[in-house]
Amino acid sequence: MLAAALSTLAAVGMVVVSTATPAAAYGVRYEKNNSWAWTDSAQPKTINIDQAGDVPIGTWVDKKGRAHTSRAYFTFDITRYRGADIQLATFDAKETRAGDCTKRPEVELWRTAPYTAQSSWTKPPVDLARIDTTTLPAELGCPWSYVAFDATEGLRQALAEGKSTLTLSLRLPAAVEKDPTLARKYASQVGLSIDHNFPPGVPTDLQTLSGTSCTVAEPYQVVPRRDLILSAVVHDKDLNVTGGTDQLTATFALWPVDEPEARIVRADYVRDGQRALGRFWAHDTPLEHDRVYAWQVQAADDRASSDWSPVCYFRTDHEGPATAPTVASSDFPVGGPQPPALPGEFTFDAAGAADVVGFRYQLNSGASGVVTANHPGGSATVTLTPRRGPNSLDVWGVDAVGNESPVTNYSFFATGTAPRISATVYEEWGEGGGPGVPGVFTFTPVVPGIVSYRYSFFNEEPRTVQADADGSASVTWTPAEAGFSMLEVVGIRADGTESDPATWYFTVAEGPASS
Repeated sequence: MLAAALSTLAAVGMVVVSTATPAAAYGVRYEKNNSWAWTDSAQPKTINIDQAGDVPIGTWVDKKGRAHTSRAYFTFDITRYRGADIQLATFDAKETRAGDCTKRPEVELWRTAPYTAQSSWTKPPVDLARIDTTTLPAELGCPWSYVAFDATEGLRQALAEGKSTLTLSLRLPAAVEKDPTLARKYASQVGLSIDHNFPPGVPTDLQTLSGTSCTVAEPYQVVPRRDLILSAVVHDKDLNVTGGTDQLTATFALWPVDEPEARIVRADYVRDGQRALGRFWAHDTPLEHDRVYAWQVQAADDRASSDWSPVCYFRTDHEGPATAPTVASSDFPVGGPQPPALPGEFTFDAAGAADVVGFRYQLNSGASGVVTANHPGGSATVTLTPRRGPNSLDVWGVDAVGNESPVTNYSFFATGTAPRISATVYEEWGEGGGPGVPGVFTFTPVVPGIVSYRYSFFNEEPRTVQADADGSASVTWTPAEAGFSMLEVVGIRADGTESDPATWYFTVAEGPASS
């Protein structure tokens, strides 16, 4: 329970607020027919399927003077549109020849049953409905490259019937179908421009706390006193030809179970498969202690909304431990010796608050840490590394749902870890020796466990010297020239960690001192 509570603490601080506005994916898709056919009254027992060349409608005369009356059929795969809301479907065909360009006949678009190899003029595909007619204006060119029909109802009906294909037929009205001056030919490749939208799916994977699924039956999960971040994954099938998806509005509704009219709503904007966040900030959301709340979420694009999700429930607990914890450290006692800034132990105690199951702590405004108590109302010990100088440690007791006690501040002082330097001939800030005059420099540790020292003199490469058993070491250095110089020394422990650097400033005299 503590882990869930503490993860909530971390998650609240890392929420990124979206300020985008919802926008739709481009919902128009162009589908080409995957088959075509035409029938011929002069060949009443056969059908021409997927033959090269244009397709005729109406009555036309061949080179031998024989009359043929034809109707054209086109088949589309509509599987991908199952479940979609069809806004508009426009059928278009390219006119390639006309019997008489001075005449503009009415052309009909029918929805039919699928054609097969057994279809023919005498056994045509069953007519299901005439869905549109078009008459081109006289001012347009002849033949005309784009003849459009409204196929919306035909596509909607086919999908409503669970069909995988849509078959559309072009023909002249039966009353004028025998007039050769009205005959037309069209390219065998036609298209459907389909403006469609899939309603968003019901949001899933609802979480009341980060990483924790919501509860739908008692006992309800408990929510502490802090910003509340509800979440859910949204779904939408819309996908355009470039892979674009709809931006969805996820609406989170929250209300007290015993007061459903006190409904609070928050929104987030995400895309298919993403987790939406309902942010109910503590400063503007009037949640009360020890009360049951319900919530649910709905997704919407700019055309349709999903159903609301199932309802989730939680109970509020806004009362944290009443007593601030105690903090003690023998490594860094308050008002005692000032030890070096090395890792040391700090012990936190619940101070009689039985509901404390762990502690949150923060050293010098750094990242927060959490630790579990050895038992409810117990204690815990952590190892921390302070900085050189004054340090400030804040500690809170945390209950099982993440509520915090009043804070305890533990202030202490730590000294640096730089080794001490002493010297003969070349005293700190002094002037002595001279070019060619050796001097001895001794390094003494401030912290235990020093096994070597890395040191460097002014304008020279660093060197290393091993420490004696007591952690000290001495080096002899002979300057080559007079002037200002300095020494920097770092102590190195067996595990490779390094102390703070120590520096020693001095001046090499112009010549050796007179005897």
